[in-house]
Amino acid sequence: MRKYIAISLLALGLLLILPLTAYADILYEPDNDFYERHQSEVSLLQRSFTPGSEGASVPVMIAPDSSREVGRIQYGEDVHIYYSCMYNGDYWGFSTGYNGWVRLDQMLVLYDYLTFFEEHSGAFYEYSGDYSKLNETGAAILWTWPGSGVQVYTFEDLDAESFWIDLAFMDEGGREWMYIGYLYGHRNTWICISDPFNPDIPAFNPAPEPKAWIPNAEYVNITGPQASEGEFPMLVIIIILVVVVAVGSIVLIKVLWKSRRTY
Repeated sequence: MRKYIAISLLALGLLLILPLTAYADILYEPDNDFYERHQSEVSLLQRSFTPGSEGASVPVMIAPDSSREVGRIQYGEDVHIYYSCMYNGDYWGFSTGYNGWVRLDQMLVLYDYLTFFEEHSGAFYEYSGDYSKLNETGAAILWTWPGSGVQVYTFEDLDAESFWIDLAFMDEGGREWMYIGYLYGHRNTWICISDPFNPDIPAFNPAPEPKAWIPNAEYVNITGPQASEGEFPMLVIIIILVVVVAVGSIVLIKVLWKSRRTY
């Protein structure tokens, strides 16, 4: 009983730290002023999203506290959200493709390996078998998750001693899978250790429709002025300056004209 509790806790722990540990060696530091100002309050997310409203596009802002729009994510388009934060009570995500921030409540998260962990958190265990079939084939296919039907990469010559297994999983068909956090540049993938080189494993767990994202960690609420209050559009500033100069010129002309008539 204690063993299964320990495995469940291990799976939960992996779920919480995988986004950080899997990418710690290649963390991307965006050239973004808001990120630089609030780096300690920003969390690594590493998930893909798509607009939630059919036919609508979602604006991408240069910063959550800015009204400057740098692009729009079209309906049906998938974007990778690298970082996330909370600003004035709303969740925002940083898109590497657009180099800007997007409101995550206007987006849906795509099913991925983290969702698989969430749905099967009590089904993982320590792998206690051998690598005989993997050693026989000398090759293996990496999958996004068990039963996804989506292949990530095919290794033609793979040594079982070149990696270590984090967790194992048994599907309803009796096939045993092993989760691999990192393998030659590929992160968060699975190998069917029962049939490692079979590309025809059925997609018994294909990705469902995207759904609303629910944070699984606490965020620091960054507070500041609303975007509409935080800055004036440049065109408005220019118009104000032109009006001030024009009024000043008129007043100056009148003063000089009066002075000339006096003499």
